[in-house]
Parts: sequence; structure tokens; C-alpha cells
Amino acid sequence: MKAAEIAQRRKEITELFYHQNELKVRELVKKFHVSDETIRKDLTYLAKEGIIEKLHGKATLVREKELAPVFQRTSQFAEKEALTQAALDCITSDDYTIGLDQGSTLALLAKKMGSLEKKQIFTSSLAAISQLALSQHKLFCFGGEYSPADMAFRNNGSEIYPDIQFDLCFFGSSGVKNRKGFCTSSLIDAEAKRRMLKKSTKKIVLLDHTKFEKTSLVQVAPWSSVDVVITSKKLPLDYKRMISAYAKLILV
Repeated sequence: MKAAEIAQRRKEITELFYHQNELKVRELVKKFHVSDETIRKDLTYLAKEGIIEKLHGKATLVREKELAPVFQRTSQFAEKEALTQAALDCITSDDYTIGLDQGSTLALLAKKMGSLEKKQIFTSSLAAISQLALSQHKLFCFGGEYSPADMAFRNNGSEIYPDIQFDLCFFGSSGVKNRKGFCTSSLIDAEAKRRMLKKSTKKIVLLDHTKFEKTSLVQVAPWSSVDVVITSKKLPLDYKRMISAYAKLILV
């Protein structure tokens, strides 16, 4: 069986868990028309990724603790100020078309971007848009189903701006503990972030130190897929070595 077929089946299995929470091995065997052994290998892989927990004859989705609404995530405000200032310093005069991910850190970055010379900014974050609404920048929203907790729109359908190429994209992340790349708590968000990654010339991820203490539902992409990671000097040594082997690491 081709690697692409295996990856596609595991993606579909993950989506099923996300919607149904618990699935039996025999149900997956019947649905995908593969052997019991094949499904068990798939579940072992997903368990190692931290997405599911294997039980006897079945598996369940690993549920994260629900995030607080975006503007309540302020316990690391001083640290996020430093992170976003470092991110702002990465923007050059040649970076005109910029993509912004969702989250409290990216909303704070959006606020700082208000003073920049005119840019084209694309985002799904209402929090970021509210910070930029009175600026001179041209704003574009990806749209989709609105998530009040994230103050952002989620779109798992076709791309709204399929021909856009970003000069620079900024990404946030939920917990990256035991992962080899940046993560999110939503399968829909993961797909949106991957689309942005593919369309961006430069990719920068912002992480406060707490993200290294928490797990997430799904890994968006490995560290090798981004150019710069901006995080705290509190970064654990093993993660410092891992990330710096693939991307430029900026510690604040």
C-alpha cells in the first residue's frame, strides 16, 4: 500500500475520532475494508502522536482542556509583549502581503502592526481585525464558521483566496509537548494553517513558554517546514536543540 494512501486513511480516521470521540477496531475494519492488523497499526501510530488512547478493541480521542477565550489568555502578557516585538522586527519593507494566524499572541502582534507602512493582511482572526480596523492596512478575512472562544472563523472548505501568495505568515500554536512541530487543538484549524504554510515565502511561529508544558490534538507541521521560531528563553534545552536544528530560533 502506498504511503499516501496510508496517510489519507489515518487522516480520515482522525477526523472520525474528532466527531465521534470513540471508535471500535471492528467498525474501522468494516469502513476502510482493510485488515484488523492494519487498523491496529493505524491506531498505534495515532496513539504515539498523542491524538488517541488505545483501549481493548477500541480507542478514544484524547481531549484537551478547553482553552479560555482569547482575550482572557493574558497570564504571560509581558512575555507575549517581547515575543510580538521580536516578530514585528522580522517584518521588512518587502513584506507587503502578510498572513496572520489566530490566537491572543497574534492579536497582540496585529495591534503592533498598526503603525507599519501600508500592508495587505489576511487573517481568520476577528481579534486581529479589531486591532487593525482603524489602521491604513488593507484587510481580508478568510471567513467561515465563527468560534467565540477563539474570536476567529473556521473554514474547512475550499480556499476563499486560492491565488494569494504571502510574503510572510505568522503562526501561533497550542501545546507542543512530545511533538516535533507546531500544533493546534482543531483539525479544521490544522488544515487552514497548512494551506497558509504552502502559500508563504517566509514562515514564523510564535510560542510562549507554557506551550512546551501542554499537549495538543494534532501536529500542523514539523519544525523543518518553518523558517523562524520566536519563543522564550525559558525554552527547555531538548526543544532548543530540536528546533534550532531545523529553523532559526529567536529567544526573548
